[in-house]
Amino acid sequence: MDELTLKNNALMMSSIHSYDANHQAANLVNWQQEFDQLSQGHFIGVINELHFPHLHAFREDTSHSLKQQCRIEDGGLWLGFSANDKSCRINNEPTTFNQFLCRSGGQDFELLTPDNFSIYGLVLHPSFFTGLTEQTKEEVYDSSSDGLWLDNIALDELYKFRQYLSLLLAPKGNHWSSSTHESILHDAILELLTKAQRTSAAYVTSPQRQRIMARVQEYLTESRLKSPITMSEICAAVHVSRRTLQYTFAQCYGISPKQYIQVVRLNQARRMLQSSEEFHTIADVAFNYGFFHLGQFCGSYKRLFGETPRQTLQYKNN
Repeated sequence: MDELTLKNNALMMSSIHSYDANHQAANLVNWQQEFDQLSQGHFIGVINELHFPHLHAFREDTSHSLKQQCRIEDGGLWLGFSANDKSCRINNEPTTFNQFLCRSGGQDFELLTPDNFSIYGLVLHPSFFTGLTEQTKEEVYDSSSDGLWLDNIALDELYKFRQYLSLLLAPKGNHWSSSTHESILHDAILELLTKAQRTSAAYVTSPQRQRIMARVQEYLTESRLKSPITMSEICAAVHVSRRTLQYTFAQCYGISPKQYIQVVRLNQARRMLQSSEEFHTIADVAFNYGFFHLGQFCGSYKRLFGETPRQTLQYKNN
């Protein structure tokens, strides 16, 4: 086994290589695991991982089919989904490559994975949940649930999550700090768990909606929109639950809070591209308004405005 540690703007990523299934099982910390190799040949495995104070993010690649006996610590939660469009079985149940698998801490579970399988994993430590308000805990996490995957998660949300983790766990520089990335992950996970809960929408009266939206508008200053903003941050500032915030935006604008923030940022970026102010590149404008991925920025920009950022610049210059 060899380990390479990379430092990228305070992010410490480990890339751990293994040539034995038993060693692979031991390389994920805070797990109780035992792997049996099922297919023939010389095993190769890799784990790319990042440890944050309240969660652990990793990508695991394995060359051969395995039977994995797993358990994480009591009070935590494991979420996993395919990184390469191959499916596995969990507790003898077939899954699809586009499902978020989950198991609560302290529960044994079994994964049966195929040859050349890659999986993203998120382990939420007990401290992830102790930091939540009682209302938020009820919205996002039922520790007594025996479900094997999250329901109600749209495919585009899974793809965006996969794209983000692929960039986060890549062995190259990251623009944002460790604390910023943890906030982004924390918020995205809470949103997934909230959507997975089968509960009715909150009821918000018209005067309440007006007050909530006024507070949101006051909070979303231009300077704040130039850095990552989480839903947890807005909820704390506006003093409402995630479900109430989502319901309010759906009623007022017909979109989610995250979609609204993206639209506002795209419009600000467009004004910057159309202005006479100097800037370095389109990538600088994208990052300046909170977009960590240039391709995603350009794609979202074109869908909203019917033209690419480069075309906007060309029209301005002409």
